[in-house]
Amino acid sequence: MAQTLDAFIAELRSDVERFEQAYRARVVEKPDQYPLSLPDGQEGLWFEFFLDFVTNDNV
Repeated sequence: MAQTLDAFIAELRSDVERFEQAYRARVVEKPDQYPLSLPDGQEGLWFEFFLDFVTNDNV
């Protein structure tokens, strides 16, 4: 199925917003397991967390 760039960007933005909401909810539940900042050199984990969220039907 064809998809425009605009539709792709809209979907991605929606996924990012849902990830943020879900992650922040988990921070409240388990603050020791869900940090709001990552140490130097570990910034790539944010992308891994996001991909895990999107690919595991959490969207």
